[in-house]
Amino acid sequence: MTHFNIFYLNKKKINRLRMPSSASLDTFYRYKIQNRLSDLETIKECFNSLDTKRNGYLENLEFRNFLNYLFCNKNKPYQLSNNEVEKIFNIFCEKKNQKLFFADFKNLWLKFVIPTVRPRTALIIVDVQNDFIDGTMAINKCPSGQEGLEVVPCINELIKTVPFDAIVYTLDWHPEDHCSFIENVEKRKISKNSPNKKNILVNDIVIFENYPNIEQKLWPAHCIQGSHGSHLHPDLIEVDEMSDPFKRSVIKTYKGIKSDIDSYSAFFDNCKLNETSLNSDLKKLGIDELYVCGLAADVCVAATCNDALDLGYRVVFIEDACRGIIAEDIERQKMKLSNRNAVIATSNQICNMVTGRDRRPELAFITLNLKN
Repeated sequence: MTHFNIFYLNKKKINRLRMPSSASLDTFYRYKIQNRLSDLETIKECFNSLDTKRNGYLENLEFRNFLNYLFCNKNKPYQLSNNEVEKIFNIFCEKKNQKLFFADFKNLWLKFVIPTVRPRTALIIVDVQNDFIDGTMAINKCPSGQEGLEVVPCINELIKTVPFDAIVYTLDWHPEDHCSFIENVEKRKISKNSPNKKNILVNDIVIFENYPNIEQKLWPAHCIQGSHGSHLHPDLIEVDEMSDPFKRSVIKTYKGIKSDIDSYSAFFDNCKLNETSLNSDLKKLGIDELYVCGLAADVCVAATCNDALDLGYRVVFIEDACRGIIAEDIERQKMKLSNRNAVIATSNQICNMVTGRDRRPELAFITLNLKN
């Protein structure tokens, strides 16, 4: 009989939980590739193997062993704290009596295990447009000195090799009279509450008197609808649904389309008064896990990640597929995301995460709305 390679220490005795497995693949991954993950018999098999005392329920220690194996990277477990194990156990332990019965375990499996082992994923490519690479807002002209073009081969490799369920391209898509353009600052009346009122320059912050009456940072005119600068960079691979070998869905999301309000995030404008179509498009596809990359890391990429977390998506920030404006702001945004249970990862880790071999507990905490 084959088994899970899980061990636990019970006083001075080492016990092995006997669960079905394969010599080369972890059991959860094998369930997935055999299309058995949603089968009731699979859930029963796993529960019975964990219930080593054969008393019809799981105790906390048995549950910890289960989590240690669920959250792993190619059979190497991620360690959870006692507090984290207890929180998850109590969420699904309906009777709150420190006994997790099969009905509880089945509920946990459907809501927690399946999204962890078989996530529905999308690659969100934020604003890889000409103006941000070699145009009016080129990243390499910003204080960080980073080169925006460097994200393109990294993103292309992800597109070519990782079987995401969807590929999303977001585009800044501004009208000529957009409120964020320094060239248009004289076209709107400055509020008496504005931090800058005269001799206004690029990167200054102003408040216009009319809607929406919030702080607005001023940039050079960029990504004007239909202009060369608004187009995706020509070296970036644009996936064709009809010929894509992975049969992925393709979404294009246009943001910042209203004259009087800016939109850093691919989900909402900066006041959350207007929503793009992205959330609706992702929900239609059943997407629950987002891998976010592009330009600029500390502005539109970060805003997209934070709104995605607010909406309940599991979020991975691909740091080597991003470039940003201010180095300190990039690090600050990464820390903020990490504190919200987003994963900061590099592109060489993404395939194992998407295919369910590398299963991070932080992402499952988002599913359960657990706070750090």
